[in-house]
Parts: sequence; structure tokens; C-alpha cells
Amino acid sequence: MQAQRGHLDRANGDLEVGAADLLQQRPNAHHSAPVPSPPTWLVRWERKRPTLLMECLAEAIGVFFYVFSGVGATATFFVTSAAKEEGYGSLLTVGLAYAFGIAFAIIVAAPTSGGHLSPSFTVCFTIYKGFPLRKAPFYILSQLLGGFVAVLCAYGIFNQQFKEIYAALEVAAPAQIYSPSGPAGVLALFPAPGQELRWAFLNEFIANIFLSILVFSVLDLCNFFVSIPTAPFTIGLGYFVIIVGFSVNSVALNVARDIPGRFACAAIYGSKCFTASSGYTALAALTTFPASIIGAGIQQLFLSDSARMIVNAPPSMADHVSIANEQRGFSSATRALTRESVWRDNGSPVKQ
Repeated sequence: MQAQRGHLDRANGDLEVGAADLLQQRPNAHHSAPVPSPPTWLVRWERKRPTLLMECLAEAIGVFFYVFSGVGATATFFVTSAAKEEGYGSLLTVGLAYAFGIAFAIIVAAPTSGGHLSPSFTVCFTIYKGFPLRKAPFYILSQLLGGFVAVLCAYGIFNQQFKEIYAALEVAAPAQIYSPSGPAGVLALFPAPGQELRWAFLNEFIANIFLSILVFSVLDLCNFFVSIPTAPFTIGLGYFVIIVGFSVNSVALNVARDIPGRFACAAIYGSKCFTASSGYTALAALTTFPASIIGAGIQQLFLSDSARMIVNAPPSMADHVSIANEQRGFSSATRALTRESVWRDNGSPVKQ
């Protein structure tokens, strides 16, 4: 591969190949070194690799990012609270970890797989967006696998602290092990002691409707309040609001977090991870599906409109957007207007 240093004019602010490549899409930006041709072995692999395998791996990795971030923050909060060490965690840090984990997961996975990252959203995309039904089982299995590996990795990192806390609780308060304040409760999800399942169901049901309406609103190409770069973080903030506001009443939100975590918990602490609160186990695993379908349906049937102008699309889709907007009755002067194309062509937003 040809070295890049000789192509740079440092005096004029040229930048080396890397994250700075993104600047090439902006007018009047510093120049970046020419992007080198990919090595032959990489091109050969890219031509041979199965597309579905890539997509499934992206879903697994994306869920891993999301779950690993959230469980890691929860474990930090748990072990430092048990050791009476302050300043290492709180519900706020847990919510932020899940929020940024979701954003990072979308950024990593979406270019390859679409970034479903949740079995319930895969079902919703199949119903409302035409996602191929034949792919859905593979996506869901990949999401579950990613969550399972993430929980096991997080446990492995905190293994020593968890063992010490488990040994102490086994003598003093064995029932606490399988609760939100116990080591099993970090890996799996359990209701608070004495919590009635009907209220836990209501919490889960409304939270999932809230989240699915938000997600489908963010993905609406006609929504001029959300741009493509802000979409992952907007969705992440939705998770943050639910976790900070309602997790005290038990909320799962994602089967790819709940079921794999429970299986990982059972592999370590035994079958009580399923039986300690069997009613909640079923509730957390199943509620998200009908709630997400209802929420997505509300957005698709009542809040979106296929006659509106498309305002959010990448520059590479400008021609397609122009045709689509013309078919929707918009004039040629406005039909190709997107945030990205306006910025790219003029260097600054256009006021109309």
C-alpha cells in the first residue's frame, strides 16, 4: 500500500487518512490525503462474504455494544454501592451508559444491517417497512447472541467482586441475590420486592409504546426536526428518559437485553434466575412485542404521511429523493432539498 505522507501539504492544513475523511464531504474544508486503494485480499473477501452473515454479525455486535455498556454501568453501581464507595455510579450513569450504548450500536450496525437491535423492532420493520420475513429469525437469533455474550463479558470483568458479594448475601440474605439489589439482578431483570405485576406490566407496556413511537418518528424521512447524524443520539435519549424515569418500577424495553441476560444469569446462578419471579420473566419477555407493534402502528397510521416532502436523506440519494418528491407534487426547485445536500452544495444552511 502506498504511503500517504508524501501527498500532504501540511502548510495548507492537509489531514491524514482516517476520521478526517469525513471532512471531504464538506465544502471549503481542509483536504485529506487521497484514500488508498484497499488491499487485494480485502477486496476478494468482500466479494465472497455472505451478505446475511454480515448483517447478522452487525446485529450481534450492535446489541453487544448496547448491552455491554448498560450492564457494565449497572455492575459498577452495584459493586461500589456494596463496598460503600461513592462517586462511581448512580441511576443517572446507568441511564447514560444505555443511551450512549444504543447510539454507538446504531452507528456501528446500521450501515450494514439497518440497526434493528431489538427483536420487537425487527417484527415492526417486517410489518410496517417490508423487511423480509425470511431474515427476521436470523436477525433475532443474532440479537439474542450478542446480548448473551455482552452479559457474560461484563460478568467476567466483575467476577471477583460478584463472588465476594454473592458469598456474603448467601449467608445474610439469600433472597436478595435474585432481586434488583443482588448480583443476579445485574445480569437479569427482576421486579422490586413486593411489586405487583399488573403495575409492572403497565410500566413496560407504556414505555415500549413511547419508545416505538419515538423510534419510528426519528426514522421518518419527512421529519424535519431530526437529521441523520442526530438520529442515533435522539433514540438513545429516548432510552435514557425511560430508564431514569421508570426503571425503579421495573422495565426491560428490549428482549435482546432481557432474555440473554436471564440465560447468562442461569448459567452462573442457576434456575432461580427464571423461577424467582416467573410471572415477571414472561412479562418482560413478551410485553415488548405487542406494545412496540402498537406504538409503531400509531406513528405509521396517524403521525406520518407519505405525501409530505422528504427532507432527510443522504447526498447519495439526492436523485431518488428528487423523483420521489416530484411524484408527491413538489416543484423541481424544492424537490431535491435535503439538509445534507444543502450543506454540501452551499456550505451553510439555506433559509426559505
